[in-house]
Amino acid sequence: MKKFKDLSINVKMPLIVGITGLVVMASICTILIFSQRRVTFENTTKSIKFSSAIAAVNLADYINSAAVTPRTFAHMAASVIQSDDIPAQEKRKRLLEELMIFSSAEKNMDNFWAMFDKDAVDGLDEKFVGSAGNNSDGAFCPWIQSGELRAMSDNRTDKLFELTRAAGQEIFSEPYLYNLHGTEEHVLSLCVPVVIGGRIVGVVGRDFLISNLNKVAVSYDMTGRGRLVSSDGIIVVHANPQRIGGIIGDGHQETLEGLAKGEDFELMVNFRGNDEYQAFFCIQFGECDKKWFYGVSIPANEVYATLRESTIYLIIISLLGVFVITGIGLILMRWILKDVSVLNKTIEKLSLGQINQQLDGSKSGDEIGTMKNKLFQFVGALKRTVLFANNIGQGKLDVEYELLSDGDVLGQSLLEMRKSLQNAENERTIRIREEEQRNWGTEGLAKFAEILRRDNNNLEALSYNVISNMVKYLGANQGGIFILNENDDENFLENTACYAYDRRKFLEKKIFPGEGLVGSCFLEGIPIYITDVPDSYVDITSGLGKANPRSIYICPLKVNDVIYGIIEIASFTEIEEYRRDFINKVSESIASTIATVHVNLRTSKLLEQTKIQAEEKINSEEELRQNMEEMQATQEEMRRREAELQETLGKMKDVQKVAEIKEHEMQQFYNAFSDSCNIIIYSAEGVITDVNEKLLKLFNIPDKSVWVGLRMTDFIGEEKSRMVMEQLVQGKPYEECQAIDTGAEEKQTFRQKFTPICDSQGKLLWILLITTPEHN
Repeated sequence: MKKFKDLSINVKMPLIVGITGLVVMASICTILIFSQRRVTFENTTKSIKFSSAIAAVNLADYINSAAVTPRTFAHMAASVIQSDDIPAQEKRKRLLEELMIFSSAEKNMDNFWAMFDKDAVDGLDEKFVGSAGNNSDGAFCPWIQSGELRAMSDNRTDKLFELTRAAGQEIFSEPYLYNLHGTEEHVLSLCVPVVIGGRIVGVVGRDFLISNLNKVAVSYDMTGRGRLVSSDGIIVVHANPQRIGGIIGDGHQETLEGLAKGEDFELMVNFRGNDEYQAFFCIQFGECDKKWFYGVSIPANEVYATLRESTIYLIIISLLGVFVITGIGLILMRWILKDVSVLNKTIEKLSLGQINQQLDGSKSGDEIGTMKNKLFQFVGALKRTVLFANNIGQGKLDVEYELLSDGDVLGQSLLEMRKSLQNAENERTIRIREEEQRNWGTEGLAKFAEILRRDNNNLEALSYNVISNMVKYLGANQGGIFILNENDDENFLENTACYAYDRRKFLEKKIFPGEGLVGSCFLEGIPIYITDVPDSYVDITSGLGKANPRSIYICPLKVNDVIYGIIEIASFTEIEEYRRDFINKVSESIASTIATVHVNLRTSKLLEQTKIQAEEKINSEEELRQNMEEMQATQEEMRRREAELQETLGKMKDVQKVAEIKEHEMQQFYNAFSDSCNIIIYSAEGVITDVNEKLLKLFNIPDKSVWVGLRMTDFIGEEKSRMVMEQLVQGKPYEECQAIDTGAEEKQTFRQKFTPICDSQGKLLWILLITTPEHN
């Protein structure tokens, strides 16, 4: 048998046209069948859903309208129980009367009941044990059936009560069997909680016979296949009583998953070997959170029952159409094949990715010519798209590209990709800049922490090192530090260091509080930042001389709301916000160090004065001893120098008085120092001997005896304590930052400075620990 391609065109054409006609008509027939099948399915299911939706709505209205009665009685019962105007012995009677009134108000009510906790109604349950409307314990549990008061099962009471209490709101129970009219029947119960003081003390319920609910549903559902189902798949209402309480669809997974979503849904499932259409409508009963569904199931063969006859007629018509199409196709195919072969070759090359080919347009206006021209345009568009993609790949993100049309998906995707790459590049640049700023700030804080540790005993050297490094690190042009000088006569800000243009400046300048920008910043206690400074403005308000910077930043050196000075930075460029934040953070550390330097200087001065006074006292005592020896050697000399001795004794008393005054001043200084700082005093062995009141208040400690006697290792550990003690024994202070739990929601960071107190020979006598909070 020859290959098909070797056959003549006269043989090929009938085969092609015949097969094409057959395929076309078969396709049309198939499409029409499936279209008719779809229309039939849509019309049938629409009718089913409409009927089921009406049944679901009416069933929901039936139950929700019935829920008004127990809900109203529950509110009324809560009011009666809480009422002070109704005697306790009358409350149970009043509730029973109202229950009978509510029950008789509705003719369709099968059962109406209530149940309450023990002694919840009137506290008189013991008097009503075994009486009508009460359970075996005397708790008020009336049950009205057909207008008569009956006794309700304790087991049923406890179960429904616990279900309602566990839910904390209204519930619609699962179906259960109960003897209502002499025989066991399937029953649903709507339970409404009675709430008093936020606690459920009782439940009011109404029972529904499932047989009655099924009649309501069937009266509106034309399919007769409806059923009420819980969200767990439990069948509640069904025409077949044996199916009640079972699982819908024998637990079919897709059906149960649809119910679990709590929304209307429809699906086609394979149930017991047959396709079945299912539709479910979500129903809300009362104020229950639990979802319920009204559903209907129809076998697929019933849905498509009307389609079979029309399908037979359609197949016959399609076969007749094959012969007609074949004849017409033979004529058309001969004319079409000429240009189709050219298009076929071009498309074949495109399918292989060969877009760099020449394709001439067609002058013909028919569909083949139009296809040829469109293919020519498509090849050109692909070339432009490839060129644009190559430019993006080379990082040329600013190359323009014009979409072929609004539906150019490939072009839109490339533009979106370019936009994403541009955004990614911008975000990367921003992240790099933010990271550089964070690293710059972190390195700066570490740098200035080292500077502050180095020169914390010399205020002038400290000021110069701080301002010179600050100007250099910020890339500013000049800066100055003004330290608060407190004298008896007046307080003023003294310029302790000034640095500009890589040179040290020596300016003798005093600025009083409120004077200029520096003085204003001292009074207000907040930073000042000005830009675009006029030529005549600097000389009047700035403390840096006659320079004309573009921006000036003045920041208070403040810690614990106490201002120790001002730092002023001037630059010919604007000082960015992250640099100003850095100055604010460093200023707190500078203020803390200045406070420490002041304390150290005052302490050293007072210790020196005490040392001089002690030496004078020792000399006086030695002189007294020599005088006493001379008096014992000769009585005569004693009489002669008695007057001189009395005078010497008087001088000694004066010296002792002066020493006592100095000691009192030292104590006052220590008290003032203790009131302004958090202080712990350790012995030379690292044992706490004293703690000031301010520290006790900070950590909410009732008495200093809680900490006195504890060791340094109890707070910072053995290893760090050994390192601190080694440095203190050498007479060197130790400083660090530590996060400490003060009882607040978050830990607070404190700067701790251990200062050694030594005697004149350098021996460690005791250790002074000053703790100040770190402000971020």
